[in-house]
This record gives sequence, structure tokens and C-alpha cells, in this order.
Amino acid sequence: MSERNDPLRIEYGATVSGLSVVRQPPPAGAASFSATYVGPAGWGYDSTNAAGTARAVSHLIPSGVGRHDRRSLARLLDAAGATLTSECAPESAEVTVWGPSADWRKLLGLLADAVLRPRFATDDLTRVRRQLIERQLRELSQPGSRADRELFRAIYPVDHPYRTNGLGDRRSVNRLTRAQLRAFHRTHYTAGAAQLVVTGPARLREVEREARLRFSDFAEERPPSLRFPRRAPPSPRTILTALPGRSQVEVRIGGDSIARSSEVYPAAFLANEILGGRGTLSRLFRKVREEGGLVYHASSELEAMRYGGHWSVAAGTGADRYVKVVKMVDAELARIESSVVSAPDLDEVRESAIGEIPLALESTADAHELAVDVAYHQLPGDYLLRLPELLRAVTPREVRAAAETAMDRRHGITVLAGPLSR
Repeated sequence: MSERNDPLRIEYGATVSGLSVVRQPPPAGAASFSATYVGPAGWGYDSTNAAGTARAVSHLIPSGVGRHDRRSLARLLDAAGATLTSECAPESAEVTVWGPSADWRKLLGLLADAVLRPRFATDDLTRVRRQLIERQLRELSQPGSRADRELFRAIYPVDHPYRTNGLGDRRSVNRLTRAQLRAFHRTHYTAGAAQLVVTGPARLREVEREARLRFSDFAEERPPSLRFPRRAPPSPRTILTALPGRSQVEVRIGGDSIARSSEVYPAAFLANEILGGRGTLSRLFRKVREEGGLVYHASSELEAMRYGGHWSVAAGTGADRYVKVVKMVDAELARIESSVVSAPDLDEVRESAIGEIPLALESTADAHELAVDVAYHQLPGDYLLRLPELLRAVTPREVRAAAETAMDRRHGITVLAGPLSR
């Protein structure tokens, strides 16, 4: 495979009315095409009295675009063998189309309609309101989602973009109007600070030319700003949330963390993988689940975003064992921060992570996710090619130091949610 056709090499192109165009070659033999618009339309931009707006807009976009209502759009996608999806996160929202590469121009036009001309039909809004309220109820009543909710509310102050999951509450969602949704769409689905990422056989110049034809009608090019209120690190504490009648207690320990651009990110990534991010190879799985036999699940996550991030450890256990589980999880957190990991343990996890990169190139959709991640974080075009080298350069001591920075127990919050005993 030539360097030009390597899907691990991302090409940055021109800007189209402020929209950055990015192209990724498809995996060898792939017959499908993917394209994603990613822009500054996450729930961190919701106003205080209109929580749920960003998620509502994101849910509604694939429900009707341009001249196609929901049923007409579904028939069109089915006939084309294509999909249209939309996702929302704290900082951004994504709209993605996937389908046969032979129809890439038509599919790119459909993506442009979805981004620029969503319908926001009244009956679709009614349906989305109901779905959001149902999720709110699950968030409050299920131990896992309730523990996550209380953790982030404790880590971040009011008005912080990472404090909530964007669902709002019953009152805020019921008050949403089509006018509010259209206003949010107009000011947040912009060309500025947004990328169009395309994975397909067309050359970069062809993609740029088609993007100029399709994505020239943004109401706004200037992106909105995301506000991060000043705050002091939280004091470590334990939050108890009793949910009688549930079958298990969910444990969460977590705190604020680094942005993806941090120079210690590669080492912090490996620290998290060793702790609980790499399934059966991780310490939490081996120590707390396999050896201790005390939990139904145990893992850790490092979410490094563009402007900041957070870390968390999650475990689920019985009502009679959560005290012991918290102690064991805390001991593993202390060990990853205070002790240097052995070279064989680091190599095992590192090579497993590196080995996943080629596996992501087996389908267009998986390869495309890598390209969207690279583009959103404005990483170099050869970042995926250099990633194995970056990870292999990390030393055991750097892993320990990065864990102390990115998963700081000194300001960690512990949350227990479920049938708590005395």
C-alpha cells in the first residue's frame, strides 16, 4: 500500500467557508464510504434554563432533512444501503453518513442536508421529548447512571460544560420549542471550529470541490465559545446515594483530568489501560474481580477532550461487599500513582493497545472513527502512523508520574449508589 493510500495517514485540506476538510483513504478492499461533520454543538453550550437543547437537536437531525420527513428519509437510506446518525458530547456534536463508496457524492449531499437543513418536525420533537424524559428517569433510578451523575456534579461546579450529561430535567425538556432548537442549530452547527472528515476513495481535491458545492450555506461561520468557570479542586469526600430495592451497589471514584493535547497523554493513556482500561489485562479486573471475586464489573476510564477531561473508576458489587470493594479499588489507585509499573506489565498492555490499531482498519466505519478523533483534536496527519513509536517511548516512571497527574486521588470523589446498608 502506498503512503498516499494508507488509512493511517490523514490528509488536511482547504477550508470551505471556514469548514476544515479532512480526507482519509479507505481500508484496502473497502467498498463503503463514511463522512462526518463535527462541530461546536455539544451540551456544554446549553444555557442553564434550556438544558437538553443540544441533545434534542442531535436526536432530531436524523429524523428529517431537507425535503425528506422521517419516513421518506428512512426509505431513502434503506434503498441506498446507507445510514445517517448523530451523536452529542460535552464539547461537540457529530453527524455521520455511511454507505456505498460508489454513491459518495449523493451521500455527502445527504450529510449536508442533515447538517444545514434539519426539519425539526413537531411530531418528532414530541417523540424526542419523551425519549429524553425516559432517560432522565433511568438516570435517577439506576445505580450505575445515578452514580455517574452524582460523581460529575461533585467534581464540577454549576455551568461547567462537563458537569452533566445533557439530558436536562422534565421541566427544561418540556419547555423546548422548535424556535429554540432552530436558534441553537443556527448558532452552533457552524463552519467555524468544525471539520468535515471523509473516508473514501475520492482524492482530496475531489472532496474539497464537492464540499464547496454542498457546504456553502451555513447561517453562521463564527463558532460559539465554550465557557469554563473558575473553580478550586474539590475536596475528597464520599457521597452516599441510597436506592432501595436495587440488586447491586455501584462504586465510582473519579476527578478532573488532562486534555488530549497534554504532553503526558500517551503515558496517562497507558496508566489508565494498566489500571482498568484494558479488560482482562488490567489490574482492576485481575485483582478486584478475578482474585477478590467481589465485583460484577471493574474498569477505569480516562476521557481526555479538547479543553480538559476527567477520569473515573467504576465497579459494581453486592450490598454486603461495597466497603471492601472501595478499599481494594483505592489501593489499586494508590499503587498506580506511587509505584513504578514493571517493564513486562507495561509491555503487555502497550503491545495489546498497539495491536488494536490494525484491527481498526478492517472496516471503513472503524477506520473513520480514528480519523474523526485525529481531526477533532487537530493532531498531525501522520499521528496514527507514529502512535506505536510514541507509546513504545513511554517509560515505567513516566507512567507513574502521568497517573499522579491525570488520576489525582488527592481530589478524588467517591460515590456509592444502590441498596446501601448501614
